[in-house]
Amino acid sequence: MMNTKTHPSNPIVVFLTVAALLVALGALSPTPTLAQEAEKNVVVHIGQYSNDLHSATMGVSLAGKMQEAGAQVTIFVDREAVRMGEEGQPLLTYGDSDLDALLANYLDGGGSVLVCPHCAELGGVEPGELRSGFAMGTTDSITALFMNADTVISY
Repeated sequence: MMNTKTHPSNPIVVFLTVAALLVALGALSPTPTLAQEAEKNVVVHIGQYSNDLHSATMGVSLAGKMQEAGAQVTIFVDREAVRMGEEGQPLLTYGDSDLDALLANYLDGGGSVLVCPHCAELGGVEPGELRSGFAMGTTDSITALFMNADTVISY
């Protein structure tokens, strides 16, 4: 005769069994912290400046925040945004967002800005006219920037 009587469950045994099953299924595996997720190469692409100051300030602001969170961030500017890199060009304010202050904070934190050379040429921006923290890109440096990026954000 077979014993069909079930054993009363010990709550500790049940808990450990369920926990072991959840770990095996990955449900209790540790989630990455913000710092762990931030160990990335991020490119923030900004294509507009004075004709869309909102996008320009949002892009620089986000680049600074991601940098503060631990990401390696490079801002890439092309089209009309190459004007931000021109030493003689004033950095404008949009609402309560001071682009000059946002950019200074980002650059002081170790950030850099890579400028599209073709767009700079079309916009009349010469390499010798770039403000500190901005560098004229090359085909190779721009290609490497995007190929090595874990995340690209475009404004």
